[in-house]
Amino acid sequence: MNRFYLQILSSVFIFNALLFAETPQKSGAVQYNAEQESAKAKKNYVERFIKFTQDQNVSGKAKDPNGKVVQGGQKTQFNRDDGNSFQSALTYHDAAYSTKDEQAQQQNPKDPNAQTRQLPAFVSSHGGISAGGGSSQLERVVYEQHTQYSKQDEDPEQQKKRDKQQGIRYFSVFKEETKQVQIDPKDPKKQQDVKRVSLRPDVKEAVEQVGLEAFKTVESSAKDADAQNDPKAMGNLTFYREAVARASKALWDATLSNLSQRRIFRNGEGSLAESAASCEAWAQGESQQLEKIKDPQEKQAQLDALKEKVQKCNQMAQVSWSAVEPKIENDPKGKGTQIKENGPNFEDRYARDLRNQLEAMDKVGISPDQLKTNWKYDDEEFQNEIVTGVDGSGQINTAPMSNADQIEEYNAALDESLQSLKAFKAGVPGLQIDEAAIQAKKIEVGQQNILQINKVPDQMMEELGGKSTAAPAAKNYSELLQEQNPASTPAP
Repeated sequence: MNRFYLQILSSVFIFNALLFAETPQKSGAVQYNAEQESAKAKKNYVERFIKFTQDQNVSGKAKDPNGKVVQGGQKTQFNRDDGNSFQSALTYHDAAYSTKDEQAQQQNPKDPNAQTRQLPAFVSSHGGISAGGGSSQLERVVYEQHTQYSKQDEDPEQQKKRDKQQGIRYFSVFKEETKQVQIDPKDPKKQQDVKRVSLRPDVKEAVEQVGLEAFKTVESSAKDADAQNDPKAMGNLTFYREAVARASKALWDATLSNLSQRRIFRNGEGSLAESAASCEAWAQGESQQLEKIKDPQEKQAQLDALKEKVQKCNQMAQVSWSAVEPKIENDPKGKGTQIKENGPNFEDRYARDLRNQLEAMDKVGISPDQLKTNWKYDDEEFQNEIVTGVDGSGQINTAPMSNADQIEEYNAALDESLQSLKAFKAGVPGLQIDEAAIQAKKIEVGQQNILQINKVPDQMMEELGGKSTAAPAAKNYSELLQEQNPASTPAP
């Protein structure tokens, strides 16, 4: 399961009314100039916002404050799955199932190992293409590691060393752990092998480094033009919030897409991917191959079978992400098919982690023991190093914190701010404090979706003359496709 960074920014705004004593002759000119300057400043602010969204590593399309897509900048093409720019260092095209390593076959025609090499699920085939050919830095880093480790995997001597560690197997960029788990609480003898796949430690470190480097362009773009190379300068908070909101949405969409495409593939209803994201797009490619069949009866039988697969594919696309190991089965009453959840003991290892990643994002702060899973996640997986302050010498202090820890600290900061305002009110009796409004800003642990928490506050967007336009978290794959391609996606 990926680790999540929960970005929470709390602010207390104090508005002061500035009164100007002007002569009647000057007041009109002053007002006119003030309005002109205000309009000019707002226009410049909007232009800065648009330019920020054009940064290659700010997720999604470049837009104005009202959500209208703006052309230009570094963004010209976008993934269908998550809306990320192709030019982003973090763009990642992958399949939720194993495929042929076509790049290895093309680049090593005389190497028998390369000719039979497979790309495991979630390793991008684009990584074998050069940067000029359209690959991202993240795709290339993962693919280079895949090639390196695949060659080691094919070496018999390396296999002997690798297999000595009981319960752990390495393949490509991955580490696979196996544990025996008791599946029946009443019968300790009923156990099964449960597997967990994660990145090798050094691959994970390389991937995280790509993310850190990508963030530098985002951080720089959020600063004033004359301070973009100043490491001590603070960027615009609204821009930071916009980047966080977009990154949260991209992570949700990509995770939901991977989960749904894997479910559809494992149920035998289609091989969906970024290049053929819908059931109909996949079927179109399949039907072109079926047209080559010369026997009319066989062709028609295959086309009928394909039509049934598309129906089941769309049925699975409408299943909620929260379903645990859903399968399509014949209705016992003879009324077509129905969805049945088989539970965590039968869930695919990848689907389990993708589903629980969505669960952790849907209920931010949820603890590992609240998840439906046959694998016990460690508490450490739900923690990250969070900056807690800066000491007198300028040294940054960090501490491991879970999302629940961060929420509780945020709520405590709101309480502290409220108490400070009450103390201030003692000296300013006329000050009005809306205590209920402040309390309403608190976040309940395990009750809110990350997209709600990281949404740009309305007040921030109002300063830009816009409004928050973030779409809610899609509940299933069909909703996701409808959201991204409303004109071409069949309604559920």
